[in-house]
Amino acid sequence: MADESSAEPRGILDGFGAYRTARADHHRDLFARGTVVLDTDTLLSLYRCTPRSRVDFLRALQRIRDRLWVPHQVLAEFWRRREAALSEVEQVSARSAEVLRRAEEQAVRGLLAWSDRASLAPDELSALERVLRDAHEHVAARLTEATRREAVVDTEEDQVVADLDGLLYGRVGDPLPPDEQRAALAEAAERESRRFPPGEGDYLVWRQVLAEAARRGRDVLLVTGEVAEGWWRLDEHGNARGPRPELYEELRAVAGVRLFTMRPDTFLRHAHELLGPTARKESADDVERALRQANTSALQVLAFNFVEVFLARDLMPDYHTGDGHVVLRAGDAGDRRRAFLVDPPFAEPGAAVKWVARLVRAHAEPAGDDVVVFSDRPGDRVLDGLANLGIPVMWPVGEDWAGSEPAGERGWLTV
Repeated sequence: MADESSAEPRGILDGFGAYRTARADHHRDLFARGTVVLDTDTLLSLYRCTPRSRVDFLRALQRIRDRLWVPHQVLAEFWRRREAALSEVEQVSARSAEVLRRAEEQAVRGLLAWSDRASLAPDELSALERVLRDAHEHVAARLTEATRREAVVDTEEDQVVADLDGLLYGRVGDPLPPDEQRAALAEAAERESRRFPPGEGDYLVWRQVLAEAARRGRDVLLVTGEVAEGWWRLDEHGNARGPRPELYEELRAVAGVRLFTMRPDTFLRHAHELLGPTARKESADDVERALRQANTSALQVLAFNFVEVFLARDLMPDYHTGDGHVVLRAGDAGDRRRAFLVDPPFAEPGAAVKWVARLVRAHAEPAGDDVVVFSDRPGDRVLDGLANLGIPVMWPVGEDWAGSEPAGERGWLTV
């Protein structure tokens, strides 16, 4: 029988270090001596924030340039997704222009209906209609101008590419050799089958982080714009609380160092406190907005498409964006119609159902008529779970919409 007295004594945090709250001294040490890893979403967020915030963000990164390191796989994903990120601006702008056009026609119809009752003189009616159309034309022109200015596909004219090239020169990891790449892809698939983080798509990044951390022997700060359960430990509401415990312990076992995770906007706020006035506080807010936009870009396109369901009922909804969701709302109190366009942060169906139910309850109104909209048909367990809660569900099918039985019963599928 083994001598139990020879075992290393254990405390309550042994094996549970990911649950330890990161304090100011941890952040100070990471900025001074750690390895700061940037992910693809962090790099692409530079396209979505304002030019002033971009300068602030890059200035803060420059202050810790010696600590920066980017896995080769992150750069591979950056170049693969860069043009898509730029085209997102154009797609959303195009859909916005279409919504504006429909709103213009709806406003003109309302004006004509009012003029019939008010017996408005034809010349006065024409003048009011011209005011309406000129206003919409002005907004559409500014939207087109801003889109053209931001979407610079030519890499030789792209300021973000130029800035990153200077910042990250010599700070990028090597690609995996072909045999290691094949082995890593096989490992990724095997881990995915066990639902072991960070997920098949992110494992190549993680594999390279593990190797670099073992070489450097320094704690790792992963700055990631992605808030999903692949990297983060999420609470029941989908809020990020720290690194996944499995990843924390794996890094501890492989490299003997700790893992910390931070969103880019949080990084900027800590940089302001620890590195001096490298960035305005407003820049962190802007980066947070840019990340929310990036994480909901697909939902925004879905929302613009779903606006047509409201317009078919002569309703023009207002628009609210949150983490993992977009809410469209129209109608008066007591007769409100709301659509929750969602991308739950949880892959497990039960957790996804709970997250959606909390979201709907958080916006509950008396006599409201709600529907939840997914970008694709959700799995049967999600559909059944939401149906048991009486929550209607819809999803796009080509140019049309399909939905659950409760959605049909409440008239959402009748356009």
